[in-house]
Amino acid sequence: MSVEAMQATGPNSQKASSGKRLTARRLLRPWFQRKPVQILLDAFCGSLAIMLSYGLRFDMQLPNWAHHQMAVWAGTLFVLNPVAIVMFRGGRSSWRYFGLGDFRALTQRLLLLHAALLMLSLAIGGTRFMPFSIVIMDLLLVLLLSGSVRLLQRMDHEALLRVSANHRILVAGTLETVPAAIRQLQPLYGTGICGVLIEGETNFHHSVLGVPVLGNTKSLGTCIRSQGVNLLFLCSADLVDMGSMIEDAARFDIAVKFLPSVHDLLNNSVRVSKPVTVASLHKGLEESPEQSAIVIESLKDKVVLVTGAGGSIGSELVRQVAAVPVRKLILLDQDENAVFELLGELGARADLMPVIADIRDREALRSLFAREAPHVVLHAAAYKHVPMMEANPCEAVLNNVYGTRMLAETALAYGAERMVMISSDKAVRPSSVMGATKRTAEVVIQEIARSAMDDPAAKTEFACVRFGNVLGSRGSVLPIFLKQIEQGGPLTVTHEEMTRYFMTIPQAVSLVLKASTLGSQGHIYMLDMGDPVLIMNFAREVIRMSGLTPGKDIEIVITGSRPGEKLAEQLWNEDARVDPTQLKHIFRVHAGESDPTFAEHLTRLEQAAHEHRSEQIKDLLRQMPIDYLTQRNVQEPALAKAS
Repeated sequence: MSVEAMQATGPNSQKASSGKRLTARRLLRPWFQRKPVQILLDAFCGSLAIMLSYGLRFDMQLPNWAHHQMAVWAGTLFVLNPVAIVMFRGGRSSWRYFGLGDFRALTQRLLLLHAALLMLSLAIGGTRFMPFSIVIMDLLLVLLLSGSVRLLQRMDHEALLRVSANHRILVAGTLETVPAAIRQLQPLYGTGICGVLIEGETNFHHSVLGVPVLGNTKSLGTCIRSQGVNLLFLCSADLVDMGSMIEDAARFDIAVKFLPSVHDLLNNSVRVSKPVTVASLHKGLEESPEQSAIVIESLKDKVVLVTGAGGSIGSELVRQVAAVPVRKLILLDQDENAVFELLGELGARADLMPVIADIRDREALRSLFAREAPHVVLHAAAYKHVPMMEANPCEAVLNNVYGTRMLAETALAYGAERMVMISSDKAVRPSSVMGATKRTAEVVIQEIARSAMDDPAAKTEFACVRFGNVLGSRGSVLPIFLKQIEQGGPLTVTHEEMTRYFMTIPQAVSLVLKASTLGSQGHIYMLDMGDPVLIMNFAREVIRMSGLTPGKDIEIVITGSRPGEKLAEQLWNEDARVDPTQLKHIFRVHAGESDPTFAEHLTRLEQAAHEHRSEQIKDLLRQMPIDYLTQRNVQEPALAKAS
């Protein structure tokens, strides 16, 4: 084949051909929307139906008398068919919106015509008028033909209206509201509707209007992963699982749209009318291809262990590491369901290894390291909710401190190349048990890093990466606000002057992986979180983006600060030495001097936690060299970030 011929049959040629067909459709469409043309089509359908009826009646071998009779009736029905439709006001229905009600009306009109023909056939009898069977066949065929041309007109109109085919849509609601929602959405999204979720449904082997039922409203997370969903329609304001569904959608950065039912509108129960996503509330940081190449090079052909793999940060670490050609990716977590769902999302891959274990189990860790010899350990397993850890201080110490020590000592003993711990800005001058345990864990990492430097045989590098709040994580403020808006408000803010740093989960994890490539002897890396955000302003913005008015449609209520909660988080201590790194958006916070009393305090703290002496934990944390003060008034502004 010549080059010219190849070009003629290439993509550009196909695109041009497609464009010509589209232009032709646009030119022809107005003609078929005109009433005279539609009447003419009905006339042709009448003639064609009677000719087909005679042909079928006589197996396409018509006797001589039937030829003449067929010709007469073809001409007669060419006139009678459209007349019967128009006489009974059938000409007023729009073919572009042809539906079941229109087909029922069409049937009634043609049935009257054929009832008259049938009575004449019975009265006159035999072949002198029209055989009885031909009248019946003609009725069925003319309904098929006339209905088809109307249906084609509707399909063509819906194709013109249809939006981008890139949508993968889930519709969630009740058995009463889902069918109406599908009827509204199908003209716009067509086959983009990949499934429905029905509240309380247990039979997942059927469909609604041709759309498969994928589960009930509790299985949203699984469906998002398995179906590649990027848009969720909620078609009932009374869903019991509404809050958890909004939270799951926010966690995966899925746009949520509310499609109210008639019942919702009549009862004024519709609150959210515009999609709110993490991306719409937070602009992403610029990505650097060179930095991404560094991450790929540092992880290529390595065995990578991610702890807390089922959590918000851990699961995103797994997703981003899975995109790198690693030798093996180990997913360690206590939550078997979370790991199972994550594996379902990533698909069957030989390089993925799920491990259900506790980082506090030294023997389980040793067995894993001896068997798999991970090169890189990304430690995201932690208890992070401030009020929960205030009520459960022993568990906070055992998981965040003791578990981190077990993991770090095992990584060092088995010669891992790197271990990176995910920390928090709440570790800076901590005012909560959670923040204090994360700061203690940072010091644990620094002490083990110092011991590794003193041992010529040790080769493990240790680092901590500290950042603030992430939008869309489980229990974070955005899903809570969206749930409160859906319930009609109010939005609850603990203090009108409270500020927080925010970034999205993918942003944070991308920077964590970049920071893991930096050489470290116990350094703490701080991510550039941008400017602090006033939570009151953030709440107002979420309300506005939901299509509502703050103070009018949705109130904001001040509830008072919770135990251990700061008004403003800090990124580092005032006396800390902070330097920029060669990587954009990442700063190095240098480790302070080692405190000789730390090991002794740590032993007492861990022992008290093992013995479940909750009442002593805060006192022991206060005695540790981590600047923990439980009764301090924490209203100082956040420190300016390094420039």
